[in-house]
Amino acid sequence: STAAAAAARRAAARMSMPVWELAFHALMVFVGLRAPMDPTTAQPVGPKEELSKFLLDTGVACVAMTVVLLMIRSLGVSIAVKVAGFRPPKKDPKGRWILPKKTKSFRDAFVELFYYTCSLAAMCRVAWREDWFWPSGWEKVMFDGRVQLTSPLPPYTVPADFKFLYLMETSYYLAGFALLVLQKLKKETRKDFVEMAAHHLITAALLSLSFNTGYMRIGLVVMFLHNCFDPFLHFAKLAKYMNLPLLPDVSFVICAVTFFVSRLYYYPTAIWHAWMGVCNHSASCPGGVWDKTPVETTLIVLLMALIPIHCLWFYMILQVLKKAIMSMGVQGDVRSDSEEEEDQKPPRTRSDEHQD
Repeated sequence: STAAAAAARRAAARMSMPVWELAFHALMVFVGLRAPMDPTTAQPVGPKEELSKFLLDTGVACVAMTVVLLMIRSLGVSIAVKVAGFRPPKKDPKGRWILPKKTKSFRDAFVELFYYTCSLAAMCRVAWREDWFWPSGWEKVMFDGRVQLTSPLPPYTVPADFKFLYLMETSYYLAGFALLVLQKLKKETRKDFVEMAAHHLITAALLSLSFNTGYMRIGLVVMFLHNCFDPFLHFAKLAKYMNLPLLPDVSFVICAVTFFVSRLYYYPTAIWHAWMGVCNHSASCPGGVWDKTPVETTLIVLLMALIPIHCLWFYMILQVLKKAIMSMGVQGDVRSDSEEEEDQKPPRTRSDEHQD
């Protein structure tokens, strides 16, 4: 059986696309030139994927994502300075470039808004027509992995665009962790550094565990439920930093409603379906819904562990809304750095013009 398993992995490796080919195929899907979730592009995952291949693909994707994020950060700084009128980077006495706090916060919110909007659009493009992607079909959300009721796909395979989404999301959190460490080395203060670093590493670990056990449907559903809240939050932040009227308040109310619906209602519902769906309707798993392995139990327990954090964050959101109602405007936000400085460019004076 060991020899057969090795032969199966070698056969899967032969049909496995390199990262650049996965990215090109996914791009063709995103722009509408190829159909999403095409079973003829089936790619190995879980036991069929060599660990070395997974690590190599993740490493390459992480490097590429880091480059992309650095480019988006640069764009965010340009928009903050040239459009929003914030102070530009300046050199400290040691010759290092330092971003003013508000410019840095604008840049970070812009990157988050850009990424999560693209991520949501990609997920909807890939999985929109899949019945298991929506609440009415969540009884099938754990029909991959050990159950393997995924016909017409061969066991432990997913379409190429689905696999690329997973690599993209995993590489985003790994690249985000690397950039956090870079900020720390550059002495850029961030009061939630430990929390964000731990969040990025744990999320990347969960995605990797999900990928390597083949339970990727529930992973995509959870990613979607988590990501649909973030664009409204970061848009509210950007609007607040730019002192735009009304937009921060409207966006934050939408953000609060989206958070409650997606993370406090649908997220626990998805976990319940995940628990009930393992091995249900499968002759290979005698014992019904209680026939769980430690891997499946661990995945579901880790997902459940996020619910108290969601409750805490929602309480914080309600506190911000309360302050907004009391003062007729959003005065703060959740999971953000404090900005005590006024970083808009000061008005130019005659003496400034004379010095120029």
